[in-house]
Amino acid sequence: MSHAVRRKILAPFSLMLCLFLPMSAVPALGQAGDSQVDRLLTNGHYLRAERPVREALQHSPNNAHALNNLSVIDWAFNRLDASIADAEKAVAASPNNAEAHSKLADALGAKLLSSNAGTMEKISLAHRFRKEIDKTLELDSQDIDALQDLALFYWNAPGMVGGDKQKARQTADRLFQVSPARAAATRADFAADDSDVARRNAAIQGIWRDAVAAEPGDYDARAGLAAAYLEENADANHLASAEAEAKRAIAIDPSRVNAYAVLASVYARSGRWPEAEAVLKQARDHVPDDRTPQYQAAVAILSTNQNQQLQRAEQMLRDYLTQTPEGQAPSLAGAHWRLGQVLERQGRKADAVRELQIAVQQDGSLSAAKKDLKRLS
Repeated sequence: MSHAVRRKILAPFSLMLCLFLPMSAVPALGQAGDSQVDRLLTNGHYLRAERPVREALQHSPNNAHALNNLSVIDWAFNRLDASIADAEKAVAASPNNAEAHSKLADALGAKLLSSNAGTMEKISLAHRFRKEIDKTLELDSQDIDALQDLALFYWNAPGMVGGDKQKARQTADRLFQVSPARAAATRADFAADDSDVARRNAAIQGIWRDAVAAEPGDYDARAGLAAAYLEENADANHLASAEAEAKRAIAIDPSRVNAYAVLASVYARSGRWPEAEAVLKQARDHVPDDRTPQYQAAVAILSTNQNQQLQRAEQMLRDYLTQTPEGQAPSLAGAHWRLGQVLERQGRKADAVRELQIAVQQDGSLSAAKKDLKRLS
């Protein structure tokens, strides 16, 4: 469970631009923010939101806000061309709608980072991305997504195309005034560049503690701090801190999945199986359409080499594979890869190869699965 998921553009395009967007950062919603659909999207319930959004567009095809919502949904499921098209329609329907320009920037940024995009396409996408960011902030100087995207652009872009670490920090400071949790995610991504592991982890935890201090009742801040404590090779004290913060986040909003995933990972790493089973049941009761917690518990079993629990991990992953993953949740291909690893450790090579083959067939960009498959074949 990482505090951020980093995806960077590789050479030769990296000579012009190096940008990452945290997958954990759900695009913010502007207009009509009190609607049920908006609340679903804000809380990461993309599967539940998709049907009412599409129904709304059947009745009103040029509804800019519904198009923005659909762009977010398509973004969450990595349907990037569709996400761009949705946002473009929203911009056309409402040219001075900051939310529409912001969502278009989000979709373009995700496409920019896609391994399927060629060099020339990335150059064009980068130009459009920055144009949409600037337009968004012209219309709404406090747009959360645009501020975060701009801060990350400044941090990662080479100076020759506008990169500036000081401007990145200043933009993150502006973002903190609007959303301490989003600012924390951004600053944590800055800190992640530090090659000193101990110093990096301490800095990231401090960043999230600042967000919690600014907004103690914010779910994202608490869940972010919990995930920050759940660093690789976390000691007992950090695991205890992760557990405490995850429980506080769940108390704030039991309908969201991230804190359950942290808590399940803590218990799995610690071998506290009655508590792990209890939190997994709690997660399924409150968030039945997202089984990320059991996926993360299975990964924790693998990462801590608890070979006596491999059957448990296998059951968790097979159950994960029985339903469509939520947007931004681990993919089915990823689950097949992890299941292949579990089966290999159980000595079931043929079964492991079969799962790895499925993983690679479903996602040709899953390099780790390709590597494991090559090793076993």
